[in-house]
Amino acid sequence: MRLPVSPVIRWFVLMCLAIPALATHQVGGHLEMREVGDTPGHFKIIVTNYLEDNNRAAQTTGGNIGIFRIRDNTLMYSFAVSEVSGTRAPVVYTNVLCANSRTQNMIVVTYSADIQLAPASYNDDQGYYMSFQTQNRNGGINNITNPLNTGFTFYLEFPALQQSGSYFKNSTPRFTPVNGEYICINQPFSYAFGGVDPDGDELRYSMITPLDQKNAGNRNGTTVSAGPYPDVNWVSGYTATNSITGNPPLSIDPVTGKLSVTADQLGLYVFAVKVEEYRNGVKIGEVRRDFQFLVIDCPPPVKLDPVANIVSQPMSMSSTTICQGASISLQANPNPAWVYQWRRDGTNLANATSTTLTVKDPGKYTVLASLSTTCGMSVESNAIQVTVIDVSPAIRESGHLCATDGSVSFSTTAMDNTRFQWYYNYNPMPGKTQDSIRVDQPGVYFVQGIETRYGCAGNSQSLTITRSAAVSATISSLAGHNKLCPDDSLQLGAGGGVSYIWKKDNQIMAGVTGTNYTTKAIGIFSLTAIDSYGCVGVSPSLTVIAVAPIVVTMTAVSAVCGSAAAAYSLSGSPSGGVFSGSGVTGNQFSPALAGVGDHVLTYGVRPAPECAPTTATRVAVVSPVPVIQMRDTLTTFKGNTFDLQPVLTGNPNWYSWQPSTYLSATNVAGPTVNDIQKDIIYELWVKNQYGCEAKDTILIIVVERLWVPDAFTPNRDGVNDVWVIHGIEAFPDAEITVFNRWGEVIYWSQKGYTEPFNGSFQGTELAAGPYPYIIKPAPKHPGLRGTVSILR
Repeated sequence: MRLPVSPVIRWFVLMCLAIPALATHQVGGHLEMREVGDTPGHFKIIVTNYLEDNNRAAQTTGGNIGIFRIRDNTLMYSFAVSEVSGTRAPVVYTNVLCANSRTQNMIVVTYSADIQLAPASYNDDQGYYMSFQTQNRNGGINNITNPLNTGFTFYLEFPALQQSGSYFKNSTPRFTPVNGEYICINQPFSYAFGGVDPDGDELRYSMITPLDQKNAGNRNGTTVSAGPYPDVNWVSGYTATNSITGNPPLSIDPVTGKLSVTADQLGLYVFAVKVEEYRNGVKIGEVRRDFQFLVIDCPPPVKLDPVANIVSQPMSMSSTTICQGASISLQANPNPAWVYQWRRDGTNLANATSTTLTVKDPGKYTVLASLSTTCGMSVESNAIQVTVIDVSPAIRESGHLCATDGSVSFSTTAMDNTRFQWYYNYNPMPGKTQDSIRVDQPGVYFVQGIETRYGCAGNSQSLTITRSAAVSATISSLAGHNKLCPDDSLQLGAGGGVSYIWKKDNQIMAGVTGTNYTTKAIGIFSLTAIDSYGCVGVSPSLTVIAVAPIVVTMTAVSAVCGSAAAAYSLSGSPSGGVFSGSGVTGNQFSPALAGVGDHVLTYGVRPAPECAPTTATRVAVVSPVPVIQMRDTLTTFKGNTFDLQPVLTGNPNWYSWQPSTYLSATNVAGPTVNDIQKDIIYELWVKNQYGCEAKDTILIIVVERLWVPDAFTPNRDGVNDVWVIHGIEAFPDAEITVFNRWGEVIYWSQKGYTEPFNGSFQGTELAAGPYPYIIKPAPKHPGLRGTVSILR
């Protein structure tokens, strides 16, 4: 029915006055977390944005996303998302006149990022969430306050990636593109807003309050902030379950995700849907979807009766079947007063607005008709179900053609009402109509499937089979020769394969399959090399022969005294060998070069040039020459007993003192002189185990006994200021101790009396009076006791 022009104009003007002027802003969107499937923790993150199509949309290119732990809102990871080239597309409206009249054309812009998460780091049983925050909303929205300064937070929750020690595989729900739709006031309206879960998890839908952005200054999606996130502020009378008022208000089917409303007020309304994901009855995640609808005052209903049918088929035909690659044409009853929009499976098709539609894809097709001059309700036609038969078989291959043998098996999956024909080099193979074949010749193979009811035919991909090069098996000695030296081994190496069968003397060596083998036995070795395809090749043989052992000796060497000793020659058998060791030059050993010590000398002779030397060893001793450190003279008092203690080096082990007078022994290093009565000279001879010797003498001067004064006058007049003990200088090991009357030590001298007692203690002059003393001229002497008086 054609409407009069003037009433339409009046209705259009009134409707435009009733709707606020709408600015350019974000309409809605959601997040998606899609598992890539190659590596645990590898995901593609997708941000779907619905924007008004204008300058603001043209400037949108991406933003940032943060991943947080639900338990404590800890930031786990942040990353950037950017627009996917070539994915920007318009949202298709059922009636483009409605979109154009309100400048409400929308586009969908997709951002994405490829991320790799470490599953072991994401093991918290409370799960994780990610968020994307972006710009403000349309200023003409009627159900929230201050919409122009209210933003979006797209929100998604996902479970722990590692649970009970294993990787937890999961992707979030996927949603079909939205259609551009309007709601007519007081008219029932429904809208498919659900999704599908790629893992087969249960989805539950509910209405929820949309989220505002957390930071008001985040105008371009660059800020990453942890939750919780603020809700938008509803205008009084509006709630999550009453975001579009009506009878009934906007609601969603909890199972299918279908939105329904009979709106009772004009305006632009935002809403959000929570999509919860359940597996085995347990919630594992959720996604929030934001969107908005415009409620308009449609003109009085006009009878529209679009009818879809298949071209050249009866009008009553509601389904058809075509072959893959073929097409059919659908048509709607033409009416010049109508505009058309075709749909497949409920989604508006881009650029499908004529009365005919060429179809190649399966699905349920309908056409919606609207008046061409009025923004009003659309009417949907009957549905045409199109089924596409694809009998292109998937071909599987196993096996391989080696250089001279081998075979390859091809198979496909049997399908109902389908027969097969195999092809070799593009020619039918006679009698090869089963679902699998085995071949042994190189060439191009494929299989054709023929559907017996409709005659549809389809070919698999072509597979080119070639023979691999012959396996070149090799065996070699890694040392570069085939000689087995005495008490040694020979390492053999294999080449040409990935595994090997080794043989010795034509017998298989059990368990030997590696690249290398070390033998300690002679024999004839060969191998079979097996490549990655299972093809084999046999190596030439390698004969390992033995080298006869030899006996090597080295003449004994004599010890020498000191590094100044003359060099001497070395000898060994058999001749032709090499001497080595510290101090060795050619066949000469030099004590001067070697230095004092025990030196291991080696004589080595090779039983064959390829072999390591057989060796004999001797120890060359360069002995240190003994040295005696002893005083030239020693003074002692008559009748004293003391020890002679020379310092000896050079490891002497033989001693001789002469004469033996007063000595406790003459064959020890430090004898005791007993009750000496007069002066005497002692001579000491020493030798070490190698006969190296030294001698020294000491003169013992005997004096009378000590004379100890019983008083002194420390008055600093230069006379008797210190306690002088006459004869004490003859006793270098003397120990003198002076006490006060309480028995406290006020003076002590050890190892001689080099600093005489001066009558003071710690810098303080001692009081006049008697002070006990003990003088021990030598360690074994019983000591002299008495009292010395300080006179002042």
